[in-house]
Amino acid sequence: MFNDLFIDWNKDLILVEGVFDALVAGNAVPILGSTLRKSSDLLRKIVYNDTPIYIAMDPDAAKKERRIIKMLLEYDIELYKIDVSGYEDVGSMPKEVFYERKNNASFIDRDDYLLLNLLSAI
Repeated sequence: MFNDLFIDWNKDLILVEGVFDALVAGNAVPILGSTLRKSSDLLRKIVYNDTPIYIAMDPDAAKKERRIIKMLLEYDIELYKIDVSGYEDVGSMPKEVFYERKNNASFIDRDDYLLLNLLSAI
């Protein structure tokens, strides 16, 4: 897991795609390819520490993001979605914009996930 030594598992954790995204996001783990597997050390640590998660994937990874959201919800993880629209990725955002968007992140529960899934089909 990239950046493991610098993660504070007792604080909010931001899941991003790439290393440069993680530099902007702070307490973040780049999942390096938009995939989070059930067998991963990252998921195991999230569940063990009951870490609240903010997900901030690139706009072009919406389908992969929904799969990750679905899996995290299966483990009853407190989950928020950060709006990255208007930018290529988190790494291209000014830090102030990222933190403003993090403060305004949308809480995601199972009902919200179903709505996201339905809207993506339109």
